Amino acid sequence: MKEELVFLERQRFNQWWILALTGSINGLLIYACITQLGMGKPWGNNPMSDTTLIVITVILLLVTVCFLFIRLDTVINREGVYYRMFPYHLSYQFKTWEHISEAVVMKIRPISEFGGWGIRFKILNFGGRGIHIGFGSKSYTISGNKTLKLELKNKKSIYIGTRKPEELSEFLIKLNAERKQK
Repeated sequence: MKEELVFLERQRFNQWWILALTGSINGLLIYACITQLGMGKPWGNNPMSDTTLIVITVILLLVTVCFLFIRLDTVINREGVYYRMFPYHLSYQFKTWEHISEAVVMKIRPISEFGGWGIRFKILNFGGRGIHIGFGSKSYTISGNKTLKLELKNKKSIYIGTRKPEELSEFLIKLNAERKQK
């Protein structure tokens, strides 16, 4: 019986400084809402309307909550690569090995490659991290600069961030050796 050959990784957005910053801004906006709406005192020298204050507070609270729920799940096995950037992907995306021409762990420059120049559709962009879709490539990263690059046979690329680059490299070597024996 063959041993189960599976690589699993779950990453969460845990940059404390961003959570502290958004938490502080949320606290300030909640204080502003209490002062302006609850006490009837205009907040600041040039107060915004009550509606604008409420809308901005709700949007920033939702962004902060989103930070707490974002996660990148990666599962690699003999069948192929499953990945999901929750809550953007509610179900796993799947690429079979028949559709992948190359899978390699590599170092990237997230800001210049995915958050800098060029035409890219950015979804959840945080200093080069998040989800980026460009011409011929997609990137799903939470933190760091190590990714699994999947070069597809249709010449498109998918970059999936990893915090376990050495373990992933060893896994791919073992998996490739097994696949060559077939």
